[in-house]
This record gives sequence, C-alpha cells and structure tokens, in this order.
Amino acid sequence: MRYSFLLSGENIEIALAEVFSLAECFGKLKEYFIDSRVLTIDFEGDNFFKRLAFSHEAIELLHICDFYELEKFFSEINVNRSICVRISGIGLKSDASLERKLGAILWKKGVKINLVDPDETIRVYITPQNCYIGLLRFKQDKKQFLVRKPNLRPFFMPIVTLPKLSKALVNLTAVREGIVLDPMCGTGSFLIEAGLMGIDFCGIDYYRDIVEGCRRNLDFMGLGGNVLQGDARNLPFKDESFDGVITDYPYFKATRKINCRYLYERSLEEIARVIKKNCRAVIVTNIDIDEFPMEVIYKMKYRVHGSLTRRIYVLKNCRID
Repeated sequence: MRYSFLLSGENIEIALAEVFSLAECFGKLKEYFIDSRVLTIDFEGDNFFKRLAFSHEAIELLHICDFYELEKFFSEINVNRSICVRISGIGLKSDASLERKLGAILWKKGVKINLVDPDETIRVYITPQNCYIGLLRFKQDKKQFLVRKPNLRPFFMPIVTLPKLSKALVNLTAVREGIVLDPMCGTGSFLIEAGLMGIDFCGIDYYRDIVEGCRRNLDFMGLGGNVLQGDARNLPFKDESFDGVITDYPYFKATRKINCRYLYERSLEEIARVIKKNCRAVIVTNIDIDEFPMEVIYKMKYRVHGSLTRRIYVLKNCRID
C-alpha cells in the first residue's frame, strides 16, 4: 500500500524520522521518496497513523501526476460514496476555485458531493513538481497538544519538552509494545506521552521532590506507572530490562551542582546496559556529544529559542556479546 504524509514544517528531519521509526515497528517500509513536505512510502503492515505527532495528515495514495493531468484523472475516478475534494498547495498558493472545478467533474459523473460530512475526502497535495491524490486516512488532532500543555499540570518546571515534541521523540524509540525507561524523568513529559499511547513506562529521577511531582502529573493524566528515586549513573535494573530508553539530560545552567561530564559518561554506559539488543535510546541534550556506547542512527537539532537548541540523538544498541 502506498501512503503520502503531509509533514509538519516545524522540523522536517524529526517528521521524517518519526514516520520511518513507526513504519519499522508496525510493519515493513519498502520504498519512499520526499517531495517538499510530502513523504510517500510503500508500506506493508498495521496502521500507525494515530501515533504520529509531526505529520498533519496521511492519505491512501491513488495517483501521482503533474498539475495539467489533474482534471483528466478526476474524470476517470469511480466513487460510489459521498465525497468532498480538498486541496493544499505545498510551497504554493492554494486555489479554492480548483476544488470546485474538480468537485464539479465528479458531480457531473453522478458522484454525490457532501462538503459537511462526506463518506470520503479526496485530498490533493500540490507541490512545484507533482500532484498527490488520495483518500484521507488521518488528520492530526492539534488540540490534544494544547490541553496537555505542561503549565496545566499540577507540577511544573521550566525548560520542559512540550507534548508534541515529546510524543514524536517517544515514537523515535520505535517501541510498539513493551516498556520504556526515562532515567531522568523530571516532570514526566515523555512518560505521559508513552502512557497515552499504551506503552508501559518507568521513570527515575535523582531528587525526591521531582519524583513526587512527576507522580502527581501522572495521576493528573490518569496514568499509573513506576516512578522511582534513583541515580541514572547506577540504575537499579538488570541488564537488557527495557525495550527503549528516552531522556532529556539536565542543562548546565539548570543543574543542581552535578558533575555533568561524569553524569553523561556513566549514565550512557548504564543506558547501554539496561536496554535490550537492537533496541533504541533517544537522548536529548543541549550540548554536542562525540562518543556513545551505541550506534548513532539519527542526529538532529530542534531550536527552542535563541539561546537553546536541543540536540537529539537516536541510538541503537548493536552490541555483540
């Protein structure tokens, strides 16, 4: 099956990595290509669209053509259900009259047009190179991220990861089922997003007040799960205990008198120890890291504001015993 995704322009690298990671854990990605903000994949597997954070929409692809072939293709479409036509220009100005023209072609063929509650929505993405025509299969619920804003929770700290990015980064672990660990969980942003997607989780933090605050946030979101006081440099777990690890390291200016260099060295060794073979760890930090005890498969940046750019490393545990 071929699908096209309208990616968020907020960060294309993260949007691509998220789709690829979910496709990997929900099935098999055969081929893909990218055109502006439209990613098209040939995929076999289960639907993962509701897991997406950095994609606006997904369509079941019917056809790819150039702009001048659009009307010809619509004249050949056979649809037995009520439909509406919606067009988005990617890097181009949208033309509402084109929606009406294409809808009129279908109407003249006897297709029922319903602009309010159609059985199917035909989406057309127009880039400078191509037109992508398909049936809408997913539309992002943007309101979900607003109602989960960190400042609405009972326990809040500055420099937290917002829900949209948190959800995307959890998806980069490529965990479909299993348990993920956040060894420096803070207010619980990653744990919340994992839990809401049905993934089991465990959180660790060094400070008791933060552990208690994180538990309050999880209760507030209606989630259960383990949050323990502990040290990321000496995790209280057996080898290969987790299907994924995700954490946001404390930033130098905000850290409570911790030797950050030692924290990175020891905690990364511990993460490599407790994660299962061929599983992923997602590391977020405000500094560049040159050496890891695992293979780096993605390295990305996410600009928060003028003085803070997050570095995102996606690692895979490929160790050989």
